[in-house]
Amino acid sequence: MKSTLRILSFSKPYVFLVVLNSLLNLLSALFSLFSISLIIPILGLLFGTIEPTNDLSDNLSFNNLKDFVYNRVYELILNSGHVLTLGIICLFAIMCTVFKNAFRYLALYTLTPIRNNIIRDIRKKLFNQILKLQIPFFNKFKKGDLISRVTNDLIEIEWSIMGVLELFIKDPITILIFLSTLFYMNFKLTLISLIFIPITALIISSISKSLKQKSKLSQFKFASIVSLLEDYFTNIKLIKSLKENNFILSKFTDHNESLKNINNKVLWRKDLASPLSEMLSTIVLVIIIWIGGNIVLNENFDAESFIGYLLVFSQILPPAKSLTSAFYSVQKGAAAADRIFEILLSNKTERTGLKNIKKFKIISFKNVSVKYKDDYLLNDINFNIESNKRTAIVGESGSGKTTLVELLLKHHSITSGEIKIDNNCISEINTKSLISVVTQDILIFNDTIFNNVTMTNPKSKIDDVKKVCKQVGISSMIDSLSEKYETIIGSGGINLSGGEKQKISLARALLSENPILILDEPTSALDSDSDKVIFEQINKLNTKKTVITITHKLKSVIDFDNTIVLSQGKLISQGNHNFLSKNCSEYKKLCDIKKINK
Repeated sequence: MKSTLRILSFSKPYVFLVVLNSLLNLLSALFSLFSISLIIPILGLLFGTIEPTNDLSDNLSFNNLKDFVYNRVYELILNSGHVLTLGIICLFAIMCTVFKNAFRYLALYTLTPIRNNIIRDIRKKLFNQILKLQIPFFNKFKKGDLISRVTNDLIEIEWSIMGVLELFIKDPITILIFLSTLFYMNFKLTLISLIFIPITALIISSISKSLKQKSKLSQFKFASIVSLLEDYFTNIKLIKSLKENNFILSKFTDHNESLKNINNKVLWRKDLASPLSEMLSTIVLVIIIWIGGNIVLNENFDAESFIGYLLVFSQILPPAKSLTSAFYSVQKGAAAADRIFEILLSNKTERTGLKNIKKFKIISFKNVSVKYKDDYLLNDINFNIESNKRTAIVGESGSGKTTLVELLLKHHSITSGEIKIDNNCISEINTKSLISVVTQDILIFNDTIFNNVTMTNPKSKIDDVKKVCKQVGISSMIDSLSEKYETIIGSGGINLSGGEKQKISLARALLSENPILILDEPTSALDSDSDKVIFEQINKLNTKKTVITITHKLKSVIDFDNTIVLSQGKLISQGNHNFLSKNCSEYKKLCDIKKINK
């Protein structure tokens, strides 16, 4: 129930529509009641029981409602005859039915924007929260699981919202109006019928609890399948080259079969709602007929009023049945809501209100260590990075190079020590306004080349974009395209080669106004000539940006101001190429491997 109320909290901006929807449902229920109530005088006409009450006042009141109507009908019979009176009453019944359905449509019309606006707001807030999650918390989830929460779980919530609105607005209004009428018609009979409501609610509640548990399991299994598909489609070329079709198909079949079995149990429980509520409603109706029949035979309760009572009572059954289905829907949606609010209510998000700085003098690593379980990824690291200098970070694979850079991006937490930018602890600084990054994993959107390049600086003009594209050596290729900078790259940059995508990523970073440029193997997909061109341009940035480069291509960074040498998470040495060539055996070994001499 808590998740349901949280869903309802998203309706606050649309309270006017909710009130309007309630009013329209109220009018629909009232006209439905009028159309049904007119059956009683019609039956009175047919049975010949409509007679005037001599002591009746002409003033309408709550206590004399039936007698007042009968007197008016009797007068109409005297003036117009039985047939015309019957026709007029039937016409009124038709008009009430028309108004009932018109207001019902308008209620549904106002419900549509409520429903869609709430889903839009939840999806936007959920996606925004995912973007704010800290990397360690984010990594707890599979990508497919997150995709499932933003898509499939929201569909479940959408239907749950429909159930919630029926649960709290439409059906209760209808039931209360008709129930009040039943109390007016025969208090004793209605009071007896209410005894069965708690029994019905108890039966429905016991079944719905297991429905929520099975629904949550279904959503978890669906998320697992989405994760499998995401992995398979991302690595489809490798899968085909390894000829692992049978293994992949077997694994997918197992998950798919498990999801089918769970969904069967979910639907069996959900589908039980309608026949169960109908069966209970019929039992109650039969009991009412038996008790009411005795009242008609033994007390002052005329036959046409009893038939009218049964007709009104029968109109409570559909909304009661719908209410039961809505309750099941809410329980099913609550399982999805729990998964959504696990993200929305997480406090593992990036801090806000951090300092935005554009200029600095020095970045200091002081006794920095990063530990994962029992192993140190970095151990007691000490060095400085000066503003507008070029720093290279080198070492064998697994030496901790990427972890070191990710500390600046705050993708890892420091186990001990501290990183300071001037006198500010890095945890107090908004590094997004400070650092631009180019990694081996290239981010390319299915958009124009211009929009892909200007992501880091949306205010950039076409001349700025052309300038950086020329710097990274991709301008001639772009100019050869029919749409030039307005060319759509395609999903994941499918229309570009690996080297071209990397150059787009580099151009994007160079266009950024952020003072620090981090390059993690920025030319891994480029040939030696392109690599030389790129680093020539990077070397020209030494008075404009602070450059930090991770690379295995030592030849590209031999002119850098400082090179950090890492081995097994420890800083072995640092200095320029000449100093390290003479004094650092680890660096000399790396140079020998790459056949670098200077």
